[in-house]
Amino acid sequence: MMNIVKVSLSEKCRIICVSDIHAHYDEFARLLRKCDYNNESDYLFILGDILEKGRQNIETLHFIQKLSRDKKCVCIKGNNDTMVSCMAFDDEKEKFLERLTYRPVNAYMQMAESIGITDLTTDFDNKRNAVNQKFAKELSFVSGLPTAIETEKHIFVHAGIENRTDWENSSEQFVLCAPWWIRSGHALDKYVVVGHFPTYNFARGKNTNLPIIDTDKRIIAVDGGCSVKSAGQINAFIITKDGESYSYDNVFEPSEPCEKCTVIKDYTAARHYSYLDYEKSDLEILGKSDGLVSVRDKHSGNSGLILENYIAQWGDGHYHGWTNLDAFVCVNKGETFCVYYKNEKYCYGIAQSGEVGMIPLDCVAVFKEKYV
Repeated sequence: MMNIVKVSLSEKCRIICVSDIHAHYDEFARLLRKCDYNNESDYLFILGDILEKGRQNIETLHFIQKLSRDKKCVCIKGNNDTMVSCMAFDDEKEKFLERLTYRPVNAYMQMAESIGITDLTTDFDNKRNAVNQKFAKELSFVSGLPTAIETEKHIFVHAGIENRTDWENSSEQFVLCAPWWIRSGHALDKYVVVGHFPTYNFARGKNTNLPIIDTDKRIIAVDGGCSVKSAGQINAFIITKDGESYSYDNVFEPSEPCEKCTVIKDYTAARHYSYLDYEKSDLEILGKSDGLVSVRDKHSGNSGLILENYIAQWGDGHYHGWTNLDAFVCVNKGETFCVYYKNEKYCYGIAQSGEVGMIPLDCVAVFKEKYV
């Protein structure tokens, strides 16, 4: 049975719900400031994947350990959070070293490097024991994370729950790893709030990384794609409770590295984006110009433009794209635009509205703030 934390909420309160921080301490801290987070009155629910893929694993972990001293802050486990425990306690040497080939920057190796251990190919057991002893409290915290939070009206898990009334008997593998879960559903009257899979991946994301609220399926998805999408963010999905009434809001912080710039003239997109399922897409290349590729998606039948660096041939022999087609966004003078990629004519990023896509490069001023 799952390790579930049951929380009785105050009559009036906010729940600030964050997922998939992925070792981005700086952005997470800025996001909490944007929310005016108050640990005395607000509940803070962190829905897993606090570690891996980013470069601030130790800082993020220590910050969340500190936050979790308050009983109104609950952090649950994500699939990526299991990696550090596996490397510390479960992996044989061969498996441990294999992980480093595809993820050389990881939480456990950052722990090791912080005490001067950079090579575990020799004297493996003694070096690992030294790391485990130094970071015993941190490793215990991560391995002991619960798998779910339950309140009167909501259930919070990392990826999803099995479609059964006794949801608490869902397998941990499913709860931590279920892909595309919001396309399926559940058997409960409560809303289920999840992270794990970026909202941009879904048509219902509407070309943004913003949370998806599916009232029919009673599902809320909040993963903003930090460290996963070409232009990602961390969302703070805010549930405001006033007696029996609940309302929802969202604040987001773009993930690094990006360049924050000012829009110097209005731009109205002449095209409307077409959703592209990155897994199922099968792109036929029709032509190239100005760093853009004209394609037709054989899966959906849609045609449009995509930046050439966001299309590639996969092992299945098909060309796939990982942004939507014709993803030109509207911006207004004076707004902020967070740039993740630019060529000689276009820049790609997140608009102040939350929409993700391209604008002409001459719409932005000299970059005012650079996050690296």
